[in-house]
Amino acid sequence: MTKDITGHYTNFFTAWDSKALGPKPTASELDAIHKLGARPGKQALANAMSLREKGVTGAQIVMATGAPQLNKMRGFVQDGLLKREAMPADAKGHTVYKMTLTAKGTAKIKGASVTEKPKAVKKPKAKKPAPAPQPELKEVLEQVIAN
Repeated sequence: MTKDITGHYTNFFTAWDSKALGPKPTASELDAIHKLGARPGKQALANAMSLREKGVTGAQIVMATGAPQLNKMRGFVQDGLLKREAMPADAKGHTVYKMTLTAKGTAKIKGASVTEKPKAVKKPKAKKPAPAPQPELKEVLEQVIAN
């Protein structure tokens, strides 16, 4: 089940220019990137844009987020979670970044989908040492009087 997390991106989506930026990333694309470990923000948005059918150009990333955001994308590729597909350059000659999930990435997303928490392992309680025997008050008074 995909959690709708588009609320984190309201500022980006209100000013979204579909003609220049293409379609907005879907909630499932954003959710997939979050489950791979990206926090909501500019980098997650850029990576979700790269999962779209037509991918994303560097210029579109800069227009959407205000700065290039390719480091996290490279990290996902290096970790083997995403794979870059070869795409022809767009009409303006810009490089197109199109990413797809690898088997490892899909497994991580499915693992993140599990909402059941693992049961905590109970540690055996350490036994307290037996208290040292306390001398009776009468014995202590007799020793004090004797000295």
